[in-house]
Formats: sequence, C-alpha cells, structure tokens
Amino acid sequence: MESFRIVRESGREFHIGVDEVQAISPEVVQTLIDVDLQTFAESTFSHYTAAAFLMGGRVYLLRANDKVIGTCVCLRSWERPQEAMILSMGIRPGWRGQGLGQRFVAGVMDRLRAKGLRTVSLLVGRENRRAVKVYEDVGFRVVDEATVRHGLAAFGAAPDEALLVMRARLHDEEGAVIDLV
Repeated sequence: MESFRIVRESGREFHIGVDEVQAISPEVVQTLIDVDLQTFAESTFSHYTAAAFLMGGRVYLLRANDKVIGTCVCLRSWERPQEAMILSMGIRPGWRGQGLGQRFVAGVMDRLRAKGLRTVSLLVGRENRRAVKVYEDVGFRVVDEATVRHGLAAFGAAPDEALLVMRARLHDEEGAVIDLV
C-alpha cells in the first residue's frame, strides 16, 4: 500500500500509511491493547501477550499523520510455513467506514508478500458481515468453517460461535497453483 491522504469531514487532511513495528516499547504494547479493547467485545491481549506478539510475530500500525489509528498482528503458520495468519486487526472508532480497513489489510499483505510469504489466513465471526466484506474486498476467500466454544458450562457458557477460515493468495513464484484449502 502506498501512503495516501484523506480529508476528514472537519476539512483536516491526514497522511495515511502502514508501518511495521521495529522495536518493543511500553507505548506500542499499550497501543495494541487500547486498539484491541476499542475493536473487540472481548480482550485479545494482555501486556504479556502483546509483548510476545511484538517479539515473535509481525505487528503493523496504521497511522494518520503521527497518530496510530489501527493495528494488525500476524504470526507464521506452523502447518503452512509460507503462510502468515492475521490474529487481530482493528481500527479505532471514528476512523471506521472510510475504506481504511481494506487499505490497511492490503498494505499488510504487500509487506507479507515482500517477505516471501505465499498466503495469509485469518478467522472471523461468520456473522461479522462488515469484517467479512473487508477481507473479501482484498482477495480473501472462505475456505472452511470452525466452531469455537466460549466460556465454561459451569459459568453459563455462551452459545457456540461459528467462525470462517479465510485465506488469500499473496503470490506464486513458480507458477504452480496454490491450494487455498
């Protein structure tokens, strides 16, 4: 993704770009946690897991000028070493609904492609139509479905949640067909 400019309703202009985090800092850990809490109903990260993802994965930041407005966390797949998995992607409220999700994911995919990865996958709630559309718009396709049980029966477990497994092709160096399933 090339950087680009947007003009908000207020008339203020912002330079938008994607950066890969190069070093762990308490500020970046807190940013991951903050964006996560503003995006998902349940917390994804603790300070420990956020720092672990920064050390062992790839973390990308969507910036508007110097302000972080989105985060994306990726890890390599153990079963598919040429694949990255998007574990979490979120954009702060107030910045949503402007096509930034598609541009952010496309920018992350460009960076993963440049690292030589061939595919990228993710899990998304089947009922989360807005997120599914964002991912479909940048080339992801549903390849499977999974069911995850939240909570514990003793504590009144939540109903089963259907998740879609989505995968996108990044590139194919040798011209061979990449099995997305």
